[in-house]
Amino acid sequence: MPAFTKVLFIDDDTITTKISERMMKLIHFAEDFVSSGDGQQAREYLMSNVDELPDIIFVDLHMTVMNGWEFLEWFQKWSAENNIEIPVYVLSSSLSKEDFDQAYIYNVNGYIVKPMKAEQLAEIMSKYPV
Repeated sequence: MPAFTKVLFIDDDTITTKISERMMKLIHFAEDFVSSGDGQQAREYLMSNVDELPDIIFVDLHMTVMNGWEFLEWFQKWSAENNIEIPVYVLSSSLSKEDFDQAYIYNVNGYIVKPMKAEQLAEIMSKYPV
């Protein structure tokens, strides 16, 4: 049985998205994998699916249209206003200490440097037992 029912994966890199989806399915991380190419698509998805929200969110920082920073800012306000608690993990290629520190200002649950590894997903799964 997968650890999560639904994951929302926000990244404009289709290769990263496909590899992550495949890995998550192989290790039974999530039953359903929903992807968005930018923060705006993710925001629209969340607002139109309030009754079926994801159990966990992964977001890249550097994307076009609405980047990860803008999404995190919006999500922090929106989730607080609606009393929604969903773990959020940053998935970025950035090794910048400034990016790392800034991400935690938005109360993210973790910061993963690309490429994501199965061991990192297993660690996340252990934090949220079924």
